[in-house]
Amino acid sequence: MRNPIELICEGVAALEYTPSMEPGPAGKPMVWLCRANGERLELIRGREEAEARAVALIAKGSLK
Repeated sequence: MRNPIELICEGVAALEYTPSMEPGPAGKPMVWLCRANGERLELIRGREEAEARAVALIAKGSLK
């Protein structure tokens, strides 16, 4: 069973959190950047990075 997703970027993209963390005491959560329907696109370290990547993909026209 997959993890629940959280819609971002006005519902155009989504984040799926994994139970994995980046190594180290201040490790960031590993999240999947997904399409709004849950299709996984990229595994990214940290929510802020994933949101920035989603904005870039939307601006590029690759994520609609």
